[in-house]
Amino acid sequence: MVPLCGRTRIHALSRPVAAYTDTAWQRGSDGNTRHTQRERATAAADVTCKRRHHTAGLWHAARARKQAVDITRHRDRYAAGLQALQTYRSNIAEVLRKLG
Repeated sequence: MVPLCGRTRIHALSRPVAAYTDTAWQRGSDGNTRHTQRERATAAADVTCKRRHHTAGLWHAARARKQAVDITRHRDRYAAGLQALQTYRSNIAEVLRKLG
């Protein structure tokens, strides 16, 4: 289980991506926040937590396991997709050769 690093003594978030839509950060029309001391402190606490608990590695491992299961279950679909991509690339290479 991955700890919810967004829950700090500074600011509590319900999920990792919640910070982006959190109105406490007063996001401007350009998508950026004002980078207040509270925002910076929360971000620093979040990074510290994620490093301590190896969150990125856990997320990566979980995603890799799910992908491996999906590939095993749908090997024919992945093989067909790969063949289509190879055909597409081959066709493009041929057209580019003809065009010089």
